[in-house]
Amino acid sequence: MLRVAYVLPTLLRPSGWRTYAVALLRSIQEYVEPMIFASAADAEEARSLFPQKQVYVLPVTQSAALTSLRGQLALLRCYRAISSNAIPKVDLVHSLEAYPTGLVGSWLSRRLGCPHALTAHGTYGVVWHDLFLDRLAYRRVLRHASLVLSVSQGTETMLRRYFGSDLAGARLRVILNGNDFTKRVPQQQALERSWPEVPTMLSVGDIKPRKGQHHSLAAFALVKKDLPQARYWIVGKYQNNEYYLNMQRYVAENDLKDVSFLGTVSDDELDRLYRLASLFVLTPQQEGLSFEGFGLVYLEAGAYGLPVVATRSGGVADAVKDGHTGLLVEPGDVEGIAAALLRLLTNPDLLRRMGRENRLWAESLTWERNAAEHYQAYQEVCQ
Repeated sequence: MLRVAYVLPTLLRPSGWRTYAVALLRSIQEYVEPMIFASAADAEEARSLFPQKQVYVLPVTQSAALTSLRGQLALLRCYRAISSNAIPKVDLVHSLEAYPTGLVGSWLSRRLGCPHALTAHGTYGVVWHDLFLDRLAYRRVLRHASLVLSVSQGTETMLRRYFGSDLAGARLRVILNGNDFTKRVPQQQALERSWPEVPTMLSVGDIKPRKGQHHSLAAFALVKKDLPQARYWIVGKYQNNEYYLNMQRYVAENDLKDVSFLGTVSDDELDRLYRLASLFVLTPQQEGLSFEGFGLVYLEAGAYGLPVVATRSGGVADAVKDGHTGLLVEPGDVEGIAAALLRLLTNPDLLRRMGRENRLWAESLTWERNAAEHYQAYQEVCQ
């Protein structure tokens, strides 16, 4: 059985990194013997999540960058720890984020004389292009990697665009994210769900420009002209910043009384909202080098049998099958978003069909499938 050292990104708050790391490590144990490397800040959480596994503690794995003296010192301490501490031999090191986790994993793989794999989740796979010192370090990491994994074709496309010359020596492979959402909702309930009499749109995601809620809100204003009874529930953490306040002003100026900003809600309340919605909408856009790496939330909607309206941004097209599990439009196309929403909300048969297809799509993207694909990729570089 392969012995694989996993370098973990931040675990202490809910994130795509945490979801991916925990789910992959729990599923991959069928194929490999994992060894876990976590930061000092995450060590206790890692031991709690993986009580039967040895956790090796490093000063830092993710929350550091060469753009600051503090980050440089933290990474220097990490390099010294890897250079001086006793570390068991492994067949492969897998960094579960591209950088700076990938930098730590690259040092570890060199120390142990084994191949290095890293996973790019989206923004953190390319954002370093605009930071001089980190760009130099990241390019070196990519040049010495044996395997570069991406969670979507969209993410790999961005990697090639900004770091293509540094990827020549690595195997590139896309392994779509898995999900556990379908375990929450029985298939029959999702496929035979009831639909609300009031057309109801639901968004779930932190409220910030990259998520594009301002576009879906403007589209909702257009939808109201044809469906005046429609309502829109927006779930997600927000701050009283300019972006959020501008949306509040837009709601007031357009007299959109059926818009509700619900903030962060409990799991039970989110479950209730999904069951009462007509469709799911989230319309992200790229902001500089920040983009949506995949979009697990679209699969969460699928678990409940909801179709989605989304944008062709980053890896979203990998999570949403246009014309099957939902409808995709161009980022920022408010009229196109409104047309897609109306198309679904005024066509019950299409709404049901796409909702059912999204459920089946979510069922196919399991973490067990994800782990099996990772193992196959490992074998290719370890043979």
